[in-house]
Amino acid sequence: MGVVVRQSVISSVISYLGVAIGYINLLYLYPRFLETEQVGLLRTIQDAAILFAPFAQMGVAQSLIRFYPQFHEDDRAARSFLSLMVCLAGIGFALFAVLFVAFQSTFLGYFQENAGAISEYGWLMLWLTLILLLQSVFEAYSRSLLKTILPNLLRDIVVRVMFGLLVLCYFWGWLSYPEFVISTVLANALAVGILLFALWRGRQLRFSLPGSGINRAHTRTIVRYSVLSFAGTAGAIIVGKIDSIMVAGLLGLAANGIYTTAFYMATVIEIPKRALSQIAMPLISRAFEKKDTQDILIIYQKTALNQLIIGGLLLLGVWANLDAIFTLMPKGDEYAAGKYVVLFVGLGKLVDMFFGPSSEIIVLSRYYAFNIVLMLLLAALVIVLNNVFIPLYGIEGAAVSTAITLGTFNLVKFFFIRWKLQLQPFTAGTIKVLIIALFAVGVNQLLPTLPWILADIVYRSAILTLVYGALVLVARVSPEANDLFRTALRMLRLSK
Repeated sequence: MGVVVRQSVISSVISYLGVAIGYINLLYLYPRFLETEQVGLLRTIQDAAILFAPFAQMGVAQSLIRFYPQFHEDDRAARSFLSLMVCLAGIGFALFAVLFVAFQSTFLGYFQENAGAISEYGWLMLWLTLILLLQSVFEAYSRSLLKTILPNLLRDIVVRVMFGLLVLCYFWGWLSYPEFVISTVLANALAVGILLFALWRGRQLRFSLPGSGINRAHTRTIVRYSVLSFAGTAGAIIVGKIDSIMVAGLLGLAANGIYTTAFYMATVIEIPKRALSQIAMPLISRAFEKKDTQDILIIYQKTALNQLIIGGLLLLGVWANLDAIFTLMPKGDEYAAGKYVVLFVGLGKLVDMFFGPSSEIIVLSRYYAFNIVLMLLLAALVIVLNNVFIPLYGIEGAAVSTAITLGTFNLVKFFFIRWKLQLQPFTAGTIKVLIIALFAVGVNQLLPTLPWILADIVYRSAILTLVYGALVLVARVSPEANDLFRTALRMLRLSK
């Protein structure tokens, strides 16, 4: 866990800087300089491409993480394996492109009544899908090398800074709105190019004949795993992204602009999960290779606990300051319609963190096929729930559907892992964190509201962080948290 903690701290710092930039973009620049419909259009294009990318990559990213530990000590086999993965990704995108062109009119027809402007950007969705495919494949390769900092820096900071600058260029009249949308796609392409250049400069982007140095039986296993796991990954993305697509199709682009903005506000909660999982997944893969169940259990429990600690604090902070945030936002009265979207999505994300890296464990185990079936069933469930709840409750219905699906998903995974692997993520520390979180919620209710909005946000956040953090440290919930606190104290003493 030492490697996990060190790199996850750096990745978390990058991620939170990225969130700060993203918050500036979505909570100030976008509402200030774009109409709500324009925000909804941009996010629908992006979410559609994110939805398509797993279908195009055919599970290559998962196979890179799953099988690379078997080849990393043999340079020839490693180069051959990477070449095989890139070829599979290329084949997958070619097949997807053919299907997209064939069914483009049917897909775009879904938006015709309430979001007809989407029809002008179908070709751009296809290009963005290719860019996101390349990003996912080479980010997975970088993570397999236990190098997560540069991919996170590019995705979370560089791209978002460019997005903010592009919004300003649109406001200043240097770009038309269609040019602005196209430029956001080019910003993603630039980030992928930088990552590829860095891998090449580090002599880690070398290829050879695909499959050479790998016996045929092993190659068939890899290809089979890729083809099967892509269904599970596609299901996961459907669960996470289909809601915004359906909100746009059923309610319109303005509603999707509000929904996706509120959804993003809630995603700050899951950043620790992303940072920890990116490092934990290769380590879990290597533990499976060594058949070290005890090591998997340690990673499982510590990751779940630390995710819950940070996620609980973040959800509390977001909810406690949400009304103040909407007050400060341009067009805040309009975007405040997404208040309970933030709550329901945030609770769903916290539940996902509560159960730890269960998906990673299943995907990397010999029971990976179960995850595929489960994800496909849950994808069907979220589509059904959205069709029921969105017409009844609008954007809040989409958020409730997401929360129900995430809860169901994690409960099923928990029982399956407990049954098949005799592993579970909970410790006594889990109960302590839940009690501390409830106590902090009560403290928030007792705090008076200051008349100055920024002062209220600062003082409320400071008190809640102090109360929550102090109780976590005093209760010795997490050894990693106490170790980080002691390290921070030593650094402060040395700086004096």
